[in-house]
Amino acid sequence: MLYNRHGADTPSHRALYLLASLPVGAAAVALGPASHGHTAAFAITLAATRVVLAIGNARDDDPGSSVGDRLRLHTVRAYLLSVVLFIGSIWIPSPFRYVIWAAALIHESAVMLADDRRRQRRRRRSNHARALSRIGSADQGAVVEAHHFAERFGLFIIILLGEVVVEAGEAAADGRALTAATWAGVLAAMALAATLWWTYFDAAADIDLRLLERSGGSPSMAHAIFAGGHMIPAFALLVSAAGVGLLLSEDPAPFAYWLAGIGAAIYLSGVRASMRAQRRRDHLLRVAATAITFAFGALHAVMSPSAYLWLLAAWVAFNAALTARTTPPVDAPSAEAPATDATAAASDA
Repeated sequence: MLYNRHGADTPSHRALYLLASLPVGAAAVALGPASHGHTAAFAITLAATRVVLAIGNARDDDPGSSVGDRLRLHTVRAYLLSVVLFIGSIWIPSPFRYVIWAAALIHESAVMLADDRRRQRRRRRSNHARALSRIGSADQGAVVEAHHFAERFGLFIIILLGEVVVEAGEAAADGRALTAATWAGVLAAMALAATLWWTYFDAAADIDLRLLERSGGSPSMAHAIFAGGHMIPAFALLVSAAGVGLLLSEDPAPFAYWLAGIGAAIYLSGVRASMRAQRRRDHLLRVAATAITFAFGALHAVMSPSAYLWLLAAWVAFNAALTARTTPPVDAPSAEAPATDATAAASDA
């Protein structure tokens, strides 16, 4: 968000982003001990990251920027509050410290991506022209750059898809001889990751981008589609990755089959593979195909892990093809249409 609204290809900005990467890297190292209850280092690194973000949002290198001072101030305050909460959580016992972390994350994300709600409420009480005249230009600076925003989340999905392959490789190479069955399972996991990638980027990613474009870069739309909307497929990929890793380990339990299948099903639901199609029959077919995926774990009694992964990959590919074939197009706004009109149309819809 900092780069989306304030970023520029200057030495000072590059230095700031490189500086921000240091506590993030330290947080990755501190994550292992944090998973065992030693959270002090992790909390400190998260707080340090937000100090850098607060500094970045407080900077005003471009006086002609459309990002208003009010939005800058609210964002800086949100990050500084998170700093206090993360540092204070060091002395709070679990599980209450995790509640504090969640509160910090929810608050700062709400400030960053909900700045146009006041504008939408006012528009509902008045006509478009009068509402815009009362709100002023500061709210216009809250919009996000749609292509950059969508691209960042697409890259995040790719990283999580890589976790499916990583888990498969680590499980296969865990001190065992690589047999033909093991290689078949690894290739099946790669095929599954590829079909999950296809499901997202062949239809859902383009639809999400077009909707954000038509909203004029509305922060609320960005939050609904990406920041909040992508939570479901993101966690679903982690569930599938865990299931794949367990399936390729020695003597996998039936629970591993259910993890891989349910993770794939939640992912299909999260990327809206069952969203409404042009025809009711196609919509019902897509809903049924997604629902059936939840029951795939029951095949643990009749299928080997590698055969199950190949079947799951083929089934996800079928869902991807079905989604691509029956998804109605979402037209991008014309170049002549102002962003405010597009935002109004999306808000009314």
